[in-house]
Formats: sequence, C-alpha cells, structure tokens
Amino acid sequence: MSKTAVSAPGQGRVPQRPSGRGRQGPRPPQTNRRPNAMSPRANISRRRRRLFVAFGSIAVVTGVAAALVVVALAGGSPSSDAAVSPPKGLQVPPALTVKLISVPLSTMDAAPTGGLNRPAAINDPPLRALGKPDLLYVGAEFCPVCAAERWPLYVALSKFGTFTPAPGEIHSGLTDGDIPTVTFYGTDYNSAYFTFTPEETTTNQRSGNYYVPLQQLTPAQQALWQSHTNQSFPWLDFGGKEQLATAQYNPGELEGRTFADIAAQVGNNTSTIGGNIDGSAAVLVRTICSALTNDQPAQVCQG
Repeated sequence: MSKTAVSAPGQGRVPQRPSGRGRQGPRPPQTNRRPNAMSPRANISRRRRRLFVAFGSIAVVTGVAAALVVVALAGGSPSSDAAVSPPKGLQVPPALTVKLISVPLSTMDAAPTGGLNRPAAINDPPLRALGKPDLLYVGAEFCPVCAAERWPLYVALSKFGTFTPAPGEIHSGLTDGDIPTVTFYGTDYNSAYFTFTPEETTTNQRSGNYYVPLQQLTPAQQALWQSHTNQSFPWLDFGGKEQLATAQYNPGELEGRTFADIAAQVGNNTSTIGGNIDGSAAVLVRTICSALTNDQPAQVCQG
C-alpha cells in the first residue's frame, strides 16, 4: 500500500468547508470548450439545471452558502434519492477494466486534442511522498465535471503504474448529471515514478442540501487548492509544475449513458466520447511525463 507524506485519506471525517476567504491564484486559460469546475458551495438545484444546457455556457452558482455548509456538516436529513453508489464503488467487470487500462498509446496519440482544455503552468513547492513527486487530485464523488475527468485520468495513470484494487464504478449525484465514472477512493496506486493522491471530499449521497463528507485535505493540500481555485472541483496538481482545474471535455456528453456504453467507446477515436477520452488521456500522459517523471519510462514518454 502506498502511503504518502502529504495525504492521509480519512474515512468518514468531515472535510473542511470553504471559508470564502481564499486568495485567488492563477487560473487556467478559458477556451470555448471549457466546462466550469464545480464549487462545493454551489446551489445544487441551479447547478443541475445549468450545467448541461450548452457547452461553453455552463454556469455554476458560487454565491455565499454558509447555511448549506452548516446543514451538510450537521448531517441534515437524507435526500429522497435512493440510488447512490458506495464510496468505493461497485466492482467493474474485469473485461472492462482490462479494456480501460490497455488503450494503446498510438490510439491515444491519434485522437484529436485541438478542442480540449489543457493543464496550465504553475510554480509551487512540489508535494512529495516516499521520495517521489506527487500528483494530487481533489474532487468529489457527486461532481459531474470530476466524473468526466476521471475516465481519461484512469487511462493515463494506467500507463505509469497499477491500482490495487481496481477503481470501482460510481456515478455523479443523481441531481448532478448521474454520470457513470470510476472512483479512486479505496484504491492504492503504485508507480516507480511518482505517487498519486486522490482526495474525494464527499460521496454522491445527499445529506440535506449538500453531500456526505468523505475525505479531508491536509493543510498543505488545502492551501494549494485554495490558492489556485475558488475551492472548486476537480483540481489536479502535477508536482507543483502544472495544474488542471476543470474537465478537458464536455461532461454533458456522458449524461444518459451507461458505464458499459462509455467504456466500450474508450479506444475508439471515431466516436465523440472515445475520441475525447483518448485525446484527454494523451494530454495527461504528456503532462505527467514532463512534470513528474522526467520523460520516463521511455516507452511511454518517448514513443
């Protein structure tokens, strides 16, 4: 089991809720394909109505919502939504797992990447663990933007190491797109080149006006996340050199699909979903190579 010096994922601990006083740092450049990140203080019903209206005009309301935070932390009344995923997800059929971790690099490199959102340069003290640079992921299991980005992230990470056990199948919140995806919660990632620290701050299970807390960031993680975002999801820190603060493609493309349907399109660049996931994974592989592994292994980074 990989243990990191910067992250001690907790189970059932209440995450620190945003204070609204965070310094705003550099943000990734806007493109006409960019989905907004998800704010943990967003009004959930308005976010659901507006997130999938049109790509490029997706909006998330991030006004002051102290009352929502109080209700969430107090463990308000459960939602009427009955179909929720367990935090570690359901077991993915082995054949689909093999398919996702076996996408050829040539297929990924051949996918179109022109319209995708890309990581942006930052200059932070790098998080490290076990003597290796650390890739930090901050997300939430309810978050549809996170759900979209986990697909290519899983494909890309599989080129550098292995998960034990394999990530499970979950979905974003029922009122937040209900998008099938994987979760990294409850898994360990082993790579000779870097560590991977996934932090899912909530489950996809409603509690009052928010979601059930899951993992809590360390002070160092919290400070970095807060310095570059309005504490929104997802956020990826590639060793302090690059950041990604959104999904690379439109999450709405996955709405209404089944897990098996999405997985079947991965590796098929002739489909919109497959091309977007493959191309996004290719971008992530190149970012990992340059920011975390010093272009190693050669068969991945220099192929």
